[in-house]
Amino acid sequence: MHSFRDAAYIMMNMMIRIIVKNKQHLHPISGGTEMKNRIGIPLSFMLIASVLLAGCGKGENEAGSKIGEDKGVPTISDAPVKIRAALDNAGVDDEFIEIVQEVLKKKHPNITLDYIKPGKGTTLKEQIAAGETPDIIISYNGNVASYNELDLLYDMTPLIKRYDYNLNRFEPYILEDAKIASTKDEIFALPIIVSYHALYYNKDIFDKFGTPYPTDGMSWQQVIDLAKKVTRTDGGTQYRGLDPGSIIWASQPLGIPAIDYKTDKATINTDTWKKVFELMKSIYAIPGNENKSDPRKGFLTDKTVAMYGNLNIISDLEIAAKDGLNWDVVQYPSYPEKPNTYGNASVNVMLITKTSKYKEQALQVIETATSDEVQLASAKQGRVTPLKDPQFKLAFGAGRDALKGKNVQGIFKSRPVKYPIASKYRSKAEAIVGTKFNQYVAGTVDVNTALAQAEEEINKMVEAERGK
Repeated sequence: MHSFRDAAYIMMNMMIRIIVKNKQHLHPISGGTEMKNRIGIPLSFMLIASVLLAGCGKGENEAGSKIGEDKGVPTISDAPVKIRAALDNAGVDDEFIEIVQEVLKKKHPNITLDYIKPGKGTTLKEQIAAGETPDIIISYNGNVASYNELDLLYDMTPLIKRYDYNLNRFEPYILEDAKIASTKDEIFALPIIVSYHALYYNKDIFDKFGTPYPTDGMSWQQVIDLAKKVTRTDGGTQYRGLDPGSIIWASQPLGIPAIDYKTDKATINTDTWKKVFELMKSIYAIPGNENKSDPRKGFLTDKTVAMYGNLNIISDLEIAAKDGLNWDVVQYPSYPEKPNTYGNASVNVMLITKTSKYKEQALQVIETATSDEVQLASAKQGRVTPLKDPQFKLAFGAGRDALKGKNVQGIFKSRPVKYPIASKYRSKAEAIVGTKFNQYVAGTVDVNTALAQAEEEINKMVEAERGK
């Protein structure tokens, strides 16, 4: 663009000189057609040059219009500043942060992003105790409400409006999931990466037993029926057909929390939870498919698990593939009443702390993290973007050799169930559910007893926690 601007200025200057020269050689009385012809052409060139200048300026504004740079939007100071961003219980890897830092240097060279990972002396609470509260917290949506107790939550809505930050680029349901801690539609956090559920499978096991591979769009019962065909013993090795990964993941698409967030009372002793318990037990009841060891190791390392339900485990798959795992992926199984739906997708977010002295610059960091440039680079490496433009889904995994030729688009055929507003005792309640399910699978209790005991123990746990 600068070359066009320079050329326009040169043309403008040349035309001015020509006009001045012409005026010096024209008699004042002979200003008829001759003067019009002599001056009209230079004036035409000046008009063209002015259009070029105007167009050049407009193009630069459109190409580089970001927060604090658009016409009519307040300008943010470009003085050097360090923004401290603390990682707190989020599924965000170093590579993503490096992408953000690289793009940030180009877009906002005055901002240095200091990325702080939790360790000895650098946990979020330790930073706060030391008087070094970060400007940005990187966490996940289910954790945002906990920052209210630390008086860190800051509603970014006025800042977003002031600097015309475009929220329409996000998938609406992901933006809503990022707002689950809001009580008055506040925007405490913005999404940067989204997790997902998928069903991974070992192609060699299916080939060994001459069984068709799983496909996108299968129900849980169809996957269970397929698992029965590949749960076999061969050459002294026991092959398991399926491990669903987690009883909690299996329950989530049905929207049945173990504990009510309003009352903190257990809500597990229901017919729907009974259905989930019985369905998942039927998987482990397949002869030879008993869960006697770590299913993750069984799938990735031992290569004895045919199908494995989990979240984003691409990095592990990449390593396992080098050791001979011949894998692929399909859409996560669903319930007939909830087709194309999987469980909670944790939304990794960035939020600006109330105490930050550099909120505008912190918003520029978040704008960079959610920019097309960063999100496209991230998607190519196998991360799901919160943005709705189809180009990001189509680019998923394109820059990663381990994902070439894989059915990664199957992941996007399902959507996550709406992320629930959760009780602060959710994790401990779900741990009790997991324990009772394992007892039910082991045969030490029946399903009704398991659910009743889970309900009783969850309520006792809450009472004990409140008494601390």
